[in-house]
Amino acid sequence: MTTFSTVCPEKNSEVRRILGRVRCPSLRRLEELLAQSRAEPLGLPELAELFEIGASTEASTQFEMLRSFVREQWRGVDGNRLRYVAPIYVSSFCVDACPYCNFSALRKETVRRRLTIDELDAEIGAVMARDARVIELVFATDPEFDAAELVRYIARTVDALGDQEGSGVLLCTEYLSSETYRELSEAGLRGIVQWDETLDEDAYARWHAASPRKREFRARMDNQDRALAAGLDVATGALFGLAEFRYDALMQVARARYFAEEYGRGPFVLGTARLKPIGGRELRLETCVSDRAYETALMVYKIAVPAAGRWLQTRETFELNLRNMLDGDVFTYRCGDVQPGGYGAAAVVPLRGGQFGVNELERDFVDRELAARGFRIDYEWMSGAGAWAAALQSVSGS
Repeated sequence: MTTFSTVCPEKNSEVRRILGRVRCPSLRRLEELLAQSRAEPLGLPELAELFEIGASTEASTQFEMLRSFVREQWRGVDGNRLRYVAPIYVSSFCVDACPYCNFSALRKETVRRRLTIDELDAEIGAVMARDARVIELVFATDPEFDAAELVRYIARTVDALGDQEGSGVLLCTEYLSSETYRELSEAGLRGIVQWDETLDEDAYARWHAASPRKREFRARMDNQDRALAAGLDVATGALFGLAEFRYDALMQVARARYFAEEYGRGPFVLGTARLKPIGGRELRLETCVSDRAYETALMVYKIAVPAAGRWLQTRETFELNLRNMLDGDVFTYRCGDVQPGGYGAAAVVPLRGGQFGVNELERDFVDRELAARGFRIDYEWMSGAGAWAAALQSVSGS
């Protein structure tokens, strides 16, 4: 089976070569690139020019032109739709030691918890009471959750959702085997969510050398290939801040296009996570990803892979998310404080039990603010297996 690790060295060399000679586009050149993107997909060299807008302190006019373009293309005055995913954290026990994560095995002060099946039922009930019907089960690297346990928890969630149209279960966990993904698919799993940290192998090693599972770069890199081969859909995305953001963003585009060519469908969503301080601790990041750089990456993602939504989430402020929302995006405004049991009354203080800092919001406020901008949230958006990309493509008009 061909996997991304087999083509990654070639893509890495190509992207490094492109970034070594790219320049920020002039206004005239930007007009040419945007006009070209209406007619055909831009190549990696052209997309690299657009990413440079986020790195330049003298490209404010280009930045605003880019924003106007993506809004014109994918954000109407009214009728814009956002897809909602409700993350339910199942375990915060972890054997890995990622320094940017509050679940790290090295963080002795973190309050940890594993949900029992009954506690999972309570969390499912809490999110369903808020109308959510697409649920993401989130696990740390917890050795107690082997394939059999994952099947049990997924099957329980599928049963709770019933046969309701538009519902479905996603999984975010460590990398798994092809056989396990086939078992999970048979249990009713619809797709996986994996943010790839970084596809820069050297930077990846610097951040994950102390992690017994996550340090296996290639095994994790090929995780989505195994899921796709098992009939599941995938979400992919870089964790901005671990390596040079232009490299990671361009490699994610290359990877999304590889999936489309190899499996006939790309990712249904591109993740947009950006590292933030955990519990007041500053992180020594490889690159400072400013708001300008981050928002540029979001906009270029849409131009590069128009059929995919971008996952806007609670790591960022609501104001920043509002500026960047486009029709067809995935949006989550409540994550149960990113900790097991976070939707119930028994939740612990977020910074002691949560994976990272978040900006949780209440539904009435979100609905009102979104409606004022022509958006509504769809809580029952999942179509038939393998059809998400087609549904998003229809929304994007591409």
